[in-house]
Amino acid sequence: MIVSVRDPNILSNLDPQQLINYLMARGWQPENLGGNANNQESVWVLTASSGSEFDITLPLHRKTRSFALRMAEILETLEKAEGRSQLDILSDLVTLIPNVEIPGMVIRLAESNHTLNVIIMGFVIGKPQEIHTLFHSEEYQLARMAYTERLAVVCTGDLIKQNGNFVLLKPSGFALYDALSNATPQTPHSALQINTRE
Repeated sequence: MIVSVRDPNILSNLDPQQLINYLMARGWQPENLGGNANNQESVWVLTASSGSEFDITLPLHRKTRSFALRMAEILETLEKAEGRSQLDILSDLVTLIPNVEIPGMVIRLAESNHTLNVIIMGFVIGKPQEIHTLFHSEEYQLARMAYTERLAVVCTGDLIKQNGNFVLLKPSGFALYDALSNATPQTPHSALQINTRE
């Protein structure tokens, strides 16, 4: 199955410098067109082992008109050139997804120096990834319950990639996630109240 990425929230937050690093690491060569519209874009070319030639026109600024559309076109070209899915390529490129909801499972807890670290196994661009985050004590208690009882959770925040690891900044709305019902997810406060009544 071929999947095309069209989410403007993800595409518009791709980092052009990250794309340049990606292209250079995979053998793409910059092409000098002699005055590339005031450094607004760069052109990259690749000749594959099969003899096929590919080219990419990369906008260098996120504020470029139709930036997200251009990123979608670049993903299509990379998919053809590399023979990999757009989701696999995108997971290598993503460095920021603001205000994203992450469903997952708590797989690790760590308390150190008044810091409450939680690691969630969640899906990022269609692939399971470890996501690190910090919680306050109330959310941490709910995370501990979810970890112990192997319950699904959901959390919203700004997802970034730091040193190859995904980190959820400004986490909010952490709750137990019931995928089998349309019930409202349990918040830390409501879940703790439920547990105290048992």
